[in-house]
Amino acid sequence: MDVYKTEEEQVEAIKKWWNENGKSIIAGIIIGIIGIFGWRAYDDNIIVQAEQASVIYEKMIVASRTSDEENVLVYANRIISDYKSSTYAIFASLMLAKIAAEAAELEQAETHLRWILANNSQVEFEHVARLRLARVLIASDKLKLASEMLDINDSGDFIARYDELRGDIYVRQNRPDEAIKAYEKSLANTKGSADGQSILKMKLNNLGRS
Repeated sequence: MDVYKTEEEQVEAIKKWWNENGKSIIAGIIIGIIGIFGWRAYDDNIIVQAEQASVIYEKMIVASRTSDEENVLVYANRIISDYKSSTYAIFASLMLAKIAAEAAELEQAETHLRWILANNSQVEFEHVARLRLARVLIASDKLKLASEMLDINDSGDFIARYDELRGDIYVRQNRPDEAIKAYEKSLANTKGSADGQSILKMKLNNLGRS
């Protein structure tokens, strides 16, 4: 059976062989056994992969806390390379994007954040990546692309952040009236964040709206 590339191909081969020999009941038993042990092996492998990624991720966090940027980059890139499908790869990419943005390497930050959007299936991470990418694009003066990044039907619990960034774009485009409306909408939806409200009020004050 080693010549077959997937478990599904193995099962199909067994089905065909036993059907040709009129042993359908026995075939069902064998297929069931293969299915059970095959999925167990798959599950075990996923668990092992997650544990290994977790260990490297912890090392990355420790390196980050001690400002050991060299090792942060090493661990983050290793997670993305070896455990691409894990949630840890998303966290690692966010870390790399943050480091790049802080170093004013905006194109590199954009690349990391776009990777997340292309390789992530979780709604929360999509919002985080979109918002951070929009900020990077605004800083890069790519306002049209930033607006497109914010153009979604359901912003969920992140609605205030989307509106704030829309306001930032309007400010850059010298459209103060629209910026004020966006900031006011964001402020109305900002809950439980004194810092967030203070920043929005400051932006409104800068536009002459108290």
